[in-house]
Amino acid sequence: MFDNCEKRRDLAGNLNMSNSALKLWRIFLCSIVLWGLSGGPFSGGHCAVAEAPQKGLVMILDMDMGILPGTGDYLRSAISEGRRIGAGLIVVELDTPGGLLQTAQDMVKAIFDSDIPIVFYVSPSGASATSAGVFITMAAHVAAMAPGTSIGAAHPVMGNGSNIQSDLRTKAENITVAMVKAISEERNRNAAWAEKAVKESASLTEREALKKRVIDFVARDIDELLRKIKGFKVKVGGKEVILGDFSGASRLRYRISFKQKVVNTISDPNVVQLLWLGATTGISIELYHPGAILPGVVGVICLILALAAYQIIPINLGGVLLLVVGSLLLGAELFVPSGVLGLGGIVAIVLGSIYLVDIAEMPGMTVNMVYVVTLALVFASVLAFIVYSVVKAHKRKVATGIEGLIGQKGRAVSNIAEKGKIFVNGEYWNATVKSGVISKGSSVEVKEVLDGMVLVVEEAKD
Repeated sequence: MFDNCEKRRDLAGNLNMSNSALKLWRIFLCSIVLWGLSGGPFSGGHCAVAEAPQKGLVMILDMDMGILPGTGDYLRSAISEGRRIGAGLIVVELDTPGGLLQTAQDMVKAIFDSDIPIVFYVSPSGASATSAGVFITMAAHVAAMAPGTSIGAAHPVMGNGSNIQSDLRTKAENITVAMVKAISEERNRNAAWAEKAVKESASLTEREALKKRVIDFVARDIDELLRKIKGFKVKVGGKEVILGDFSGASRLRYRISFKQKVVNTISDPNVVQLLWLGATTGISIELYHPGAILPGVVGVICLILALAAYQIIPINLGGVLLLVVGSLLLGAELFVPSGVLGLGGIVAIVLGSIYLVDIAEMPGMTVNMVYVVTLALVFASVLAFIVYSVVKAHKRKVATGIEGLIGQKGRAVSNIAEKGKIFVNGEYWNATVKSGVISKGSSVEVKEVLDGMVLVVEEAKD
C-alpha cells in the first residue's frame, strides 16, 4: 500500500510537469494567434511649370520622435490620406534625435515620390533635426526651421556613444555620405556641408543653415511659414510647381496611430534589450517553477515582440547571443548556486546590451548606458539574494518531506523487529529496527529513511 502511495506521488509530479509544459505551449500558440490577428507590425520629360491649388487643405504632422519604422509608416500614411482628401500641402513639424538609416532612406523615397509638396519644419524652439533627421529635412520640397533650433551631427556612433572604429566606421560613413550627397544634389542644397555633418558631426543654427543653403526659410510659427513659402518654386513629381498662398487654407492635424506608436516603441534599442531579457528570464523561471504561469506568459510575449523587433531594426546577432547566454547563465545560477555563473551572466548581459544594435545602420540611436548599468545592478542584487537564500536554506535543518521525518517521535502500532508499523506525524509507516525488538505501544524515534519508504527506528528515550 505504501509503495503504491509513493508511485501515485511520482505520477502526480510527472503530471504536474506535463500540465505546466502544456500550459506554456498553449500560451505560446495563443500569443502567436493574437499577434497574427493584429496584422503584424506593418502593415520623365521636360519640366512644366504649374501652380499648386491656393486654397487646398494643409495637413500638419507632429513628428516629435525618432526616425523609426513607425515614423516612416506615419509619413507614408499621411501622404496617402492627403492624396485621398485632396490636400494641397503637408507640413511636418520635426524634432528628432535620429534613428534608423533604412527608415530614413524609405522616408526620403516617399518624399521624392509624393505628388503633394511636403514641408519639413524643425520646431519649436529648442528642437533639432539630428542624425537621420538631417537627411529627411534636406530631402523635403521645402526645408524650414524655427528660431532657436539646430540641424546636423549626422556622424554615426557606437551603442555606448563612442566613435566607431576601423572598417566599420568607414562603412557607416560611406553609406551616409552617399545618401546625403544624393539628396543635396536633387534638392540643390549644400552638399559640402552635408558631407561635413556626417564626417565631422557638424551642426548649424537656423540662421547658419539658411545662410549655407541647407534650408529655405526661417519662420517663428506655421502662420509665418505658410506666408513665406508663397511663390516658392519646388519640384513635385518631376514638374516644377510654384506654391500658392496657403496662409488662409484649412488645416488638419494628422495624428500618429496607436499601431505606429507600438512599432516605434519596440524599435527602441533599450526596449529591445529589455524584451530579450524578459523572454529568456521569464521562460527560464517557468521551467524552474512549472505551473507559475505568469513568468511563462510574460516570457513568451516578450519573445514574440523581440522577434518582431528583429525584423524591424538592424540587430547585431552577436549582441543577441550575449544576452541569451547571459540570461541562461543567470538561469543556471538558480539550479546550481555558485555566484560564478551569475557574475558571468551579468557581464554577458552588459556586453550584449552595448553591442545589441548595428549602429552602422542606425546612426544616432544608442543604448542608454545608465539604463544598462542600472539593469546590471538590479540583476546583481537579485543574484546576491538568491545565493544568500540558497546557502541559508542548505544550512537549515530539513523540516518537511521524507527527510523531515528524521528525529520525529511516534508510536509503534505493532511489534517491530525486521518489520513492523509505526504511527508518526499523522501517518502510518512501515518500520524496522537494526537490532532487538520494540514492543507494540512503545514510543519510537525515526533515525533513518531507507529505500521503499521504510523508516529505521529506535525506542525513544524519555
